[in-house]
Order: sequence, then C-alpha cells, then structure tokens
Amino acid sequence: MTGLCSAATLAAEKTLRVATTVMPQSIGNPYRNTGIPNIFTWSALFDGLTRIDDQGRVMPWLALTWRNIDPLTWRITLRPNVSFSNDAPLNADAVLNTVAYFQTPEAARELVAREMSFIKSARKIDNLTVDLVTDVPAPHLPRVLPLMYMVEPAQWQKLGPEQFAQQPIGTGPFALDKPDVRGWKMSAFTKSWRAPKVEKLNWVVAAEAASRVQAVLADQADIALNLGPDEVNVIEAGGGKGLHWRNASVWAIHFHHNKDTPLKDVRVREALNIAIDRKALVQGLLQGATVEAAQPGSSMAYGFDDTIPLIPYDPARAKKLLAEAGYPKGFSFVIQGVVGTGSSDGAVYQKVAQDLAAVGVTMQIRQFPVTELMRNAMDGSWNGDGFGLTYSSEPTIDVIRTMQNHSCLWAKPWYCDQSIMPAIRVALTTFDEAEGLKARHQVMRHYRNQYVSLFLYETPRFAGMRANVMDFRELHGFINFDQIRLQ
Repeated sequence: MTGLCSAATLAAEKTLRVATTVMPQSIGNPYRNTGIPNIFTWSALFDGLTRIDDQGRVMPWLALTWRNIDPLTWRITLRPNVSFSNDAPLNADAVLNTVAYFQTPEAARELVAREMSFIKSARKIDNLTVDLVTDVPAPHLPRVLPLMYMVEPAQWQKLGPEQFAQQPIGTGPFALDKPDVRGWKMSAFTKSWRAPKVEKLNWVVAAEAASRVQAVLADQADIALNLGPDEVNVIEAGGGKGLHWRNASVWAIHFHHNKDTPLKDVRVREALNIAIDRKALVQGLLQGATVEAAQPGSSMAYGFDDTIPLIPYDPARAKKLLAEAGYPKGFSFVIQGVVGTGSSDGAVYQKVAQDLAAVGVTMQIRQFPVTELMRNAMDGSWNGDGFGLTYSSEPTIDVIRTMQNHSCLWAKPWYCDQSIMPAIRVALTTFDEAEGLKARHQVMRHYRNQYVSLFLYETPRFAGMRANVMDFRELHGFINFDQIRLQ
C-alpha cells in the first residue's frame, strides 16, 4: 500500500486520511474532467456556482441568485465575503476569467468547456454581478453551473492552466500543499466560507479495493472510497462503519454502433438486454443497494420516464431474437472494462458474461485502466466492440446531461442517431417546462426502444470508514469536506 501514512506520524494533528483509486491527471485544473474520482478530490479545493440538492433542486452556492433577463442572458449574483485561499476576494472577475478561457482554442480539450460551449460570453455588471450570454436559449444553465468551478483569476492568468494545476487556488475548505501521484497533502483554509473541522487532508492512492480496506483496518486511512458491498462488510466486521447510497447515473455496457458487428442489429441488442438477470445481479452482487435500469436516465434525475417498464429477463426469447437476426449459434464480442474503481465491477462483468453465455453469446472482457478509458473517449481509439461506463446525470441531475457523452453531441461518438437529435436540442433549449419534459421522455424512450446499450442498474456507491469519522456525506460527486470531523 504505497503512499499510506502511519498513524503515529499524524498523532499531533487532526488529519483526515482518504483512500482513493487515483489522483486527477490534470491535478488542480478542474475543467479537464467531470467524473469521479476527480470531482471527489476537487470538492475539497473548489466550489461551483450552484449545487443540486438531494431532491434534485438547484440551490445557491457561490452564486446566490440567477435569473433570465432575456432568452439569451442569465444574470448571476455572487455570494459576498468569499475569499480564495490566497486571500483574493471572489468577484465577477473570476467568472469572466473562466468564461474567457472556455472560448480559447486551448480549452478545446477541457470537458467542462465542451459541456458549456453554449455560453458565448460574460459581462461584468458590478463586483458581485455578472451576465452570462448564451448563443442559444439555455434553460438548463443553472443546472450545469456546479461544474463551473471558480479558480483565482490572477493566479490562472499569471501561470496558465498547466502551471496553475500545480499550484491551484480555489475557495474550498482546503488548499493543496503538494501534489503527488501517490497521494496529495492538503491544509485547512481556515478563512474559507466553508472552513473545515480538521487541520489536514491527506489523500492516499490504493488502486485495489482490498488495499483501501486494509488501510482503514490498519489505521492508515480514515475513509475508503469506491468500495463494493463485500469490502464494506469487512470494514464493519473490523469495527468500522459502512455506507451506501445511489447516485444519479446508470451503469451500462455501451456498444460501438459505428462498427460492422452483430451489435448493429437492434434485435441483437434487445436479445443481449433480455438475457441479463438484473434482479439476481442487484440482489446478489450489490446486496440490494440499488435498482434495475431500463433507460439512460436515473430515477433520481429530472426527465426520468417512469412509464418505461423494466427490461424482462427472458433468455428463451433472447435465443429466438438471435436466431431471427442470423446468429442461431450466437457470436463473440469484446468489451473494454475498468475494474477496481466501481462497486463490484469485476464481478458484475463476470455475471453479465455468464448470462450471455447461457444464450450462446461470448462476451470477452478486456481490462484497461481508467486513464485509457478517458483517452479512448476523447480520441475514439477504442480496442473492442463495447465498453463499460455510466450514463451520468451528475452534477446537473438532469437526464439530458447524459446525452453530452452518448449522442452526436460528442466529438467522437460511439452512438450517433440524427433522428433523435431534434428532441435532444429541444430539451436543451426550450424554456417551456412541459415541452422540455416531453422531449426528455422521447429521448429516454428512443434509447430504450433501440436498446442502445446494455442497461444494467442505477449506480450505487459504497464507502467504508473508521468508527471515529463523523458527518461524511457525498452527493452528486461532491464530498462535504467542510463538515467531516474526527471524534
């Protein structure tokens, strides 16, 4: 367990130790990625303009208010008396700096900039008021603002994105002392508007779930993230605590529709979907901590269509569909999967492979690291016929957010059907709530009826911790590091 500190060296101070799978490759540049575990780390350093609560409502964060002043303009009022960790005040210049960067060619590689490409410009009204101008109507803008992390503009402009990442300055409860691939060391920013209750935050990297469990049991870590139910059980048996919760995403195996394989036939995709015993998977491997999925949107997200039925488990009909499609003896295909970062992900892949084998289909699982997954998603250099990834509604908690990655909107799409794009665009641009909801349901039904992916379950998360850890909570990728305390 390289990088794990002994308890004795930390006895003199209140240090919270968090074991995770990997540190963000972009270090303290929060615009490079939008997924976990990156956003877990960034929630200690940065704040977005809004947050989404556990009811799916947009709530104030660094922005106190937001309103339309015309169809293409949102007026944002910032929270007063907020400082960055170098004591510079948060003001409208920070928003202008971020929006200006998103317009540069350099920002083309930033996932957050791509997601906010509809923002055309920003103009300062006064120190705490800024207008965001969009090139199309953007009723969903308040929901994407959790991703618009505020970076200290003078530091950003002085150093540029790459050097800023080594010395990031945000408004969060901690400041980065030293980045390292084996783990980061952070110190409390006591003047943060959400000051922490511990003095230090040390991140330690342990790629294997078993190593993260052992770190908690050996008092080398206080919290272990990205566990499965079996690992949580071990921690609880050792005197610690376990938690599980659902997040607003759907775990699925995605098919490459642009390759000439049997997966191009909707009958084949339906057959694979109905060959999976999701109930046994959820109850057996995930201990009932989540629910089955039948569409891209999570039931927690705005736009979820509750009229879409669950996918039946029907291996006999699966065999019939395969025969009708010309594959009475089945076929083989390869999927790429990251193993060790999600809840029981390795066991899930094996269970899916077993169910498919029962109808004559061989699914070969080719493991690869999360860094390769991210690179393949960006440049399209996949080495298989499918891959495992979530349909993530986080942090907007809106089903249409999943389409940023899983439709023609993506630069290198693995699925692109122009026939559904008008509905996606309506959902993204209409201020008419009924029309927007109707469009979202249309998109959900299309993806279900086309069996675009192998829909499995709404993604659960599990964490284990020592008994003295209090008030830990994660919501939509945001960990409340300001509230966690050690007894």
